[in-house]
Amino acid sequence: MSENSIPKYNFNNKSTKLGLEIIPLERILKHSHESNHKAHRLNFYQILIFTKGRGVHEVDFEKIAYSENTVIPIAMGQVQRFSANVQAEGYAVVFTPDFIIKGGGDYQYLYDYTIFTHSLKPISNFANKEVYTLLEEMIAEQSKELQFDTAEFQRNLLKNFLIQIERNKRERVDIICNDSFDTYIQFKKIVEEKISYKLRVSDICETLKVTPKQLNAAIKLYVNTNAKQFMEDRLILEVKRLLGYTTLSIKEIAYEIGFEDPTNFTKYFKSRVNMLPTEYQKTTLKQ
Repeated sequence: MSENSIPKYNFNNKSTKLGLEIIPLERILKHSHESNHKAHRLNFYQILIFTKGRGVHEVDFEKIAYSENTVIPIAMGQVQRFSANVQAEGYAVVFTPDFIIKGGGDYQYLYDYTIFTHSLKPISNFANKEVYTLLEEMIAEQSKELQFDTAEFQRNLLKNFLIQIERNKRERVDIICNDSFDTYIQFKKIVEEKISYKLRVSDICETLKVTPKQLNAAIKLYVNTNAKQFMEDRLILEVKRLLGYTTLSIKEIAYEIGFEDPTNFTKYFKSRVNMLPTEYQKTTLKQ
């Protein structure tokens, strides 16, 4: 995908060189207000924690309601939009994958855990006293000058923070972690990295060394659909992002997602969304 299609926010911790920062929500909302609450794509991971206020946060066109103690995880690559809410208070824990992943086992925090595994619909979580205790520890450590092995200390705090949020989620959602779940997570990772009209189920099966039947069975356990439909839904989401959040032409969007003929792209979109791409653009502009 083009790097310039949707405004992308890169990680930029000016206080240290660490790939982790805890930012007061007030600062983020101020910046969002100055940019007219423009939708943007994250080039890092973010966990929003609301300590005060009620409102709605938009992630990939989903309106996620929040109130006190709401946690909203946002994965790298997702598109979000803040709404005006001067009463909202809280923090954003932002970090790069390179900060947390230092060894093979560290991949579990981003891919084996379900915090950032929303399938195609983002969901919220909640913060209990354990989450707040770890958050306070991270804030305290961040406020200190760089001390001996502070990066590793903060990395371990972040890992424990993610573990606690995952625990809270698993207390509310029945999640079965087995070989099928591993297959589903690997499948989802490939789709996210290579999303395109040209991507085929057979290509992914070859990479994962599974049959289409095995892949479909694994996926159905977690999202009640098959591989082809999951990929199509994800592609449509990407098209909606480009139509709703950018000024790219229909022709440019068609090429962007792998169509060689814009006419075929238009037919493809209309058959699945029941409106022309241009009609969808107009509806999002009115919102």
